[in-house]
Amino acid sequence: MERITINLNSNPQERWNCIEPYKNEINELIGMYLNDLEDISFFESVLDYYKLSYINQSYIKELQGISTFTDFNVNQLLLANLYYDALKLVFGCTAFSLTTAFGNLHARNLDWWSEKGLLKKYSKIFDFEKNGNVLFSSVGWPGFIGVFSGLKPKKFAITLNAVLSQEQPKLAPPITFKIREVLESIDSYADVVKILATESIASDCLLLVTGTNQKERLVIERTPTMGYIRKPDAKNNLVVTNGYLKVANKNIEGDILQESSCGRQNRTIELLNQGKLETIDDCFQILDDPNVKMNITMQQMVFNINQGTISLK
Repeated sequence: MERITINLNSNPQERWNCIEPYKNEINELIGMYLNDLEDISFFESVLDYYKLSYINQSYIKELQGISTFTDFNVNQLLLANLYYDALKLVFGCTAFSLTTAFGNLHARNLDWWSEKGLLKKYSKIFDFEKNGNVLFSSVGWPGFIGVFSGLKPKKFAITLNAVLSQEQPKLAPPITFKIREVLESIDSYADVVKILATESIASDCLLLVTGTNQKERLVIERTPTMGYIRKPDAKNNLVVTNGYLKVANKNIEGDILQESSCGRQNRTIELLNQGKLETIDDCFQILDDPNVKMNITMQQMVFNINQGTISLK
């Protein structure tokens, strides 16, 4: 998998100049996002106010830089980066965390429908460097500056799963930018959990957070205003798909995420209980199981937090 370095010491408007050779990919991806969001007005109607009030202004400058070599303006790029908060019905995802003799492993399938499999085709690993060192890494796509799946080497890993509650979306920071902010600025696992569990966010989500020791593994079940912590079960299994287990939430009619969530969750737990798992290959075998992997799986990854490595399929 191709890796691209983003220099955080550089001017925000110049940080992403390195992806200019991928401008055709960016144009194709952003066009796809905006096409999907054509009928979504929640953010679009308040976008100028929203970007001034709730978005880190250095991120706006980054998007300004990207706009200079793509077919889209800053507002269009921002709207595409808010895809998750505006439209979650095309997301699935299965993730789990486990302890091994070699440190904690954090594994996930990112399930996200995309036309012609563009998200699979254009996936990249982005290494965000500061002072010559990799501060954190994300698995993403050119033109997307937030984080769905991120690793801070020898600190923690965070992945985002979609879910739907009965709460309405809120004018608050988007979760993918919030994840990037904590990867960029926070070193403490406990502080990251506190921030992600308590601070207001724009929409519902499930966050799997894994640190470096055996007790640093949990799921944060979020609505825009509430956060609940879920720890491993009695057999030390920790699995998250697309349904709440802690948040009191009635079924929502037409919630296609929850329809397959329970089956993937139960199958993953079943596989985890079949034997002692120690390796990255063991994790990929679970992610590849036909009752876990979906036909919209675009990325499969395993993070070794203690070693600071990403394995990606």
